[in-house]
Amino acid sequence: MKILFTVLRSIAAVLVTYVLVYVVVMLGEQIIARLTPGYIPGQVPAHLYLIWINTAIYAIATAFCGWLCVLWAPARPHFHLLLLFILGESAGLYFTVAGWGTHPHWISFLWLAVWPIFLWIGGVRLTGNS
Repeated sequence: MKILFTVLRSIAAVLVTYVLVYVVVMLGEQIIARLTPGYIPGQVPAHLYLIWINTAIYAIATAFCGWLCVLWAPARPHFHLLLLFILGESAGLYFTVAGWGTHPHWISFLWLAVWPIFLWIGGVRLTGNS
């Protein structure tokens, strides 16, 4: 029974934190849409500063969830952080390819670069687990 609990906690540490990043970004887009006339969530904003605000929200959420992943991992926290990295980069690559031609490519590449950097900041630097 203890092994099952450990496995479930490991899976939850990775999946829940990944979903949490997604939820925070979607909520951030909803808040920005309410504060900015003409902005439609899920579409590329007309103003560059809105892209940077979305990216900042994504970066902060990523660092926070990297920290949570390491905190919730029952053992080997860096392994869990690596799994979260692989999951996020895989999904990011998928959405980059799927969305090719619908928005500027640099946004996808920026977010693909933000993911590992801010996971490391949250999971390694904030926890002090080098």
